[in-house]
Amino acid sequence: MKYLLILLSLLVTACASTPKGALQFDEVKIPSPSNGESTLVFYRKISPPASYEMRVHINDIETVSLPNNAFSYVSLRPGAVKIKTSWSGWSGTPSREQNIEVSPNSILYLELTSSVYTPWGLKLGSDTTQPQSDSDAINVLRSCCKYVPSLL
Repeated sequence: MKYLLILLSLLVTACASTPKGALQFDEVKIPSPSNGESTLVFYRKISPPASYEMRVHINDIETVSLPNNAFSYVSLRPGAVKIKTSWSGWSGTPSREQNIEVSPNSILYLELTSSVYTPWGLKLGSDTTQPQSDSDAINVLRSCCKYVPSLL
């Protein structure tokens, strides 16, 4: 029983992390926008629930599962884009949807955030997912995040 409790505590407290050998932001060639398409670079710093990967869906297509301190990118046509983040049912974290407007021939940086409530009602994390300025996002990506390829 003692070993089962130790194993369970490790599973609960472990953090979702990037794959071994994942590239740093400066090692990844982000495609330049062309032919009217744009590039969406999205990232997750450490955010609750930290032990689960954030599943990212773009226009209802599962695109990537982001662990903590990870980023990915996709090329998109301009216009309205629906971004949904979802989690394992074990996390107790609800899915969130957000629509953003993508301009033609641009690079858009988006930090994906989440929050959970403790049993005492204390909110951990943030629910503000907003496009970031290029320089701010690039500084964050250089300091925190490793690349996880998208499925698109």
